Amino acid sequence: MSSNAFSILFTSESLAPFFAFKAQVVVFLHALAPYSAVLSLLLIMGIVYCFLRIEHIVHATKHEDVSHGGGHGGHDTHEKSGTEDNPIQKRWERVQKHLHSASESDWRLAVLEADVLLDEMVTHMGYHGDSLGEKLKGIEKSDFLALDGVWEAHGVRNKIAHEGISFALTEREAKRIMKLYEDAFKEFHYI
Repeated sequence: MSSNAFSILFTSESLAPFFAFKAQVVVFLHALAPYSAVLSLLLIMGIVYCFLRIEHIVHATKHEDVSHGGGHGGHDTHEKSGTEDNPIQKRWERVQKHLHSASESDWRLAVLEADVLLDEMVTHMGYHGDSLGEKLKGIEKSDFLALDGVWEAHGVRNKIAHEGISFALTEREAKRIMKLYEDAFKEFHYI
């Protein structure tokens, strides 16, 4: 009985469209054959170009590993002996200059630059995400004692960035926020 059902389903009339389609595909592939080698070479060249371009971009954007002192972040254990050897320390001193200015716009700049330093530190520690907020979400409180302060400082940075001049930043508040960043940097011997 099952062989009868099989013979009913697969008759020459029911399979004719399949064989006709197969014949059309074979004709198309024979017509495409002379061009396939050229197409394959072009695709291989495109892949090689992409790999070379990615390598170039990675090389151009790779930062030289800089020692930031010992600490939780897996950095070298030797302290740098001054700012001439430590670009992070130079940047922190520039942030401090902005903070000690009499201009509110400089205080805002100090907070924004300190947040960039924090983002770099957290990235260097191995946390990943599209933004600093996403990276901070991946950190356990037990691994980062200053985490609550960092969240508060980052929140002020977001207000500065998103509200602009309508967000009032006093000198006292700017110094308090910078202390929160400094505590985080010192916890991991980043500055």
